[in-house]
Amino acid sequence: MAQYFRRSNLPTIAALLLACAGPPLLAIVAKRVSGARPSISILIVFQLVLCAFAGMVIFIVIRCERLPLSSIGLRPLTYSTVVSGFLLALGALYVLPLLTVPLVRALGLGGFEPGLSRLATLPVWFRVFVVISSGIVEEILYRGYAVERLALIIGNYWLSGLVVVVTFGLAHIPFWGIGPALGADLPFGLMMTLFYLWRRDLVANSIAHSVALAVSLLSVPMVS
Repeated sequence: MAQYFRRSNLPTIAALLLACAGPPLLAIVAKRVSGARPSISILIVFQLVLCAFAGMVIFIVIRCERLPLSSIGLRPLTYSTVVSGFLLALGALYVLPLLTVPLVRALGLGGFEPGLSRLATLPVWFRVFVVISSGIVEEILYRGYAVERLALIIGNYWLSGLVVVVTFGLAHIPFWGIGPALGADLPFGLMMTLFYLWRRDLVANSIAHSVALAVSLLSVPMVS
C-alpha cells in the first residue's frame, strides 16, 4: 500500500481535506444560505452534496490511489458485521449517554435544544434519507478514509484516530453548537473510532451510526 500512496500523494491529501473539512464547511454554508427554516428542496441539495463527498473519496481510492475498497475498511457483509454493528449502536444509544448527557450539562456551552428544534420541522421521509446517507457518508469520510490515510502519513494508527476523533467532534459544531459537539459527538466519535481500529469493518460502523441516528432523529416529534 505504501508504494501506491507515494504515487497518489496529492489526490490523497485532497481527499483528506475533503473528508475532514468538507462536512463542517458544507454545514456552515447550508446554515447561512437556508436560514432558520430552510426549504426541503435546499436541504435535499445539500444532503446530496454531502453524499457526493463520499463518492469523490471512493473515486480517488479506486482511480487515483488504485487501491481496493478494503483499504478503507469496506469488506463483504458477514453475520458478525451485522451483529457487531447493532451491538455498537446499542452501546451508543443506551450506554454512552450515561457519560455524554452529564458532560454536556457540565460544559455549560449550550444544549441540544436549537438543533432539535430544527430537526422537529423536518418530515419523517427526509429524516430517513438523512439517517441512511449521513451514517454511511460520515463513516466513509472519517473512520474509513481519514483514519487509514492519516495513519499512512503519520505512521501511527492511534495518533491518526485521535486526530479524527477531534476533527469529527469539531465538525458538528455548526449544526449542534459547541456544547453538544464536544460533549456528545466527540465521545461518540471516540467510540466509533476505537471500534473501527479494533475491527477494521466500515460496514459495521456504518450500520451502528445509521441505527443510532435513526433512533435519535426519528424520535423527535414533528412540528409544523
